[in-house]
Amino acid sequence: MIAIQTTASAEVPTGSPFIIDRCPFRFGEQIDLAVLDLAEDKILNWPMVYILANRDSAYVGQTTSVATRMSQHGASEEKRDFEIVNIIFNEEFNASVVTDYEHRLIGYMHADGRYRLTNKNDGMTDTNYFSKAAYSAMFEDLWEELRRLELADHTIAQIEESEVFKYSPFKGLTADQRVALDKILGAIDAGLDKSEPIVVEGMPGTGKTVLAIYLLKTLRDDPHYKDMNIRIVEPVTSLRNTLRKSLANVSGLDPSDIIAPTDLVKAAMGYQPGKGKCFDILLVDESHKLKRRVNLGTQFKNYDDVNRELGLPEQATQMDWVLKLVKLPIFFYDPLQSIGPSCLGRDAMKRALGKAADNPIKLESQMRVRSGDVYLRYIQDVLDGTQDDCRTFEGYDFVLHDDFSDFVDCFERDYREHNLSRMVAGYAWRWQSKKDVAVSDIVIDGIGLKWNCTYDNWVGRGVDDPAVAHEVGCIHSIQGYDLSYAYVVVGGDLILGDDGVPESNKASYYDRNGFATASKEELDRYIKNIYYVLLTRGILGTHVYVQDPKLREYFSQYFSRAV
Repeated sequence: MIAIQTTASAEVPTGSPFIIDRCPFRFGEQIDLAVLDLAEDKILNWPMVYILANRDSAYVGQTTSVATRMSQHGASEEKRDFEIVNIIFNEEFNASVVTDYEHRLIGYMHADGRYRLTNKNDGMTDTNYFSKAAYSAMFEDLWEELRRLELADHTIAQIEESEVFKYSPFKGLTADQRVALDKILGAIDAGLDKSEPIVVEGMPGTGKTVLAIYLLKTLRDDPHYKDMNIRIVEPVTSLRNTLRKSLANVSGLDPSDIIAPTDLVKAAMGYQPGKGKCFDILLVDESHKLKRRVNLGTQFKNYDDVNRELGLPEQATQMDWVLKLVKLPIFFYDPLQSIGPSCLGRDAMKRALGKAADNPIKLESQMRVRSGDVYLRYIQDVLDGTQDDCRTFEGYDFVLHDDFSDFVDCFERDYREHNLSRMVAGYAWRWQSKKDVAVSDIVIDGIGLKWNCTYDNWVGRGVDDPAVAHEVGCIHSIQGYDLSYAYVVVGGDLILGDDGVPESNKASYYDRNGFATASKEELDRYIKNIYYVLLTRGILGTHVYVQDPKLREYFSQYFSRAV
């Protein structure tokens, strides 16, 4: 390495004002520079961001020459319907900044919902550059001005708390997501007819769902794939509905692109009886939630109907459905999130997919938990009884409460500032309020709480309804979702065993479909996986109350105690 001393240094931004200049945009014409207040030399040669808009749609871009770029757009049939261009200038802009601001505007404007964006998502990578933190702070002032000009409706804080933002197809990819994307696109380009299944494996928060959505948008924007049947299978009902909502105002995508496993045999989705592989590419999100024919409750009939339609044996799995109908299936998978006997476990995955399961594409970088993947491994080791020492995580609340009223009071404080904070719990209490809404399901130290009133987008509904936000979410309403703060109640379904290691307690576990047919060893793994999921939802922090006194004392070795 060679170090070269310099006599000058680059300057950090000092907060020069943003200038937003506007002029008409007409298809087939150049913009009229005379109506702009910006100096002509800046219009001709300066890095800027711009927003093309009409009443309903918008397009965000960046350029080093607004004049040249608007001339190009004026000749583009795709831009025919736009009516105005909003040009954003700052003396301290450079090429890195305008690329970053373009990506930020695309992401926030999509989630804001004021416009239907016509942008593609190629190049949306989260990159670093000099003084990025300072430019990020400046962006908030720009956004507020865009709101004043009615180019946006919601604050950044409101948008960042929304599920649409979290599952946007315009997210900037991490480095390992970009590597995974390139590998997948390479497999697709090599030819669908000779392609083999792909497995993308990652812990909670590594962006498996974000990558699936991004990939769908990328493929739909590419004219090479315009005639292909490409969809996402989302096995989790509540998350499926959330993803459909996130695609509602994205050009080129449609809520019907997100389907349930049973939709694979519907003609509207492209299924043709006897035609073999009717789907070209299928992205299977949360594939650890694919089902086998065990403990399905009321769903046995639907399950059996699909197997009969496909000519498969009674015990065929939902993965068998995918493999029979899809040329290139891509499974997004985390073996530690299988939470019951009906879920497709690692062994079944390996039997069905062979070398694809043995050599998955790995996602490592955390997009959710601020304390990173080290925290996730720490939680796993604590639950397995293999953690040797206590760790702290700078900038991340990691708190054990001895008093339940203090736990609830602390939740209220965080909820007032971050309305995507939620209380969640293991299935250690009967769901009595389902039959009698006046009854509390969870009662601890005289404080009564109710289970989630719905599985369907429970997290999102709580944003608009404080009563829903004050319910307690179970694993079926929270898996796949991000929370600002997770307040986790560890119930009597997890206790400290005689060997000093956490273990399941079937007597206090009330999800019948979760324990029927399960051995003691399997139940231990399922319940630990449930708490692993619950304890890895919080972006900013995780607070815990443990019902079993011995287990609480065990946890106190690894959590900071509330003061």
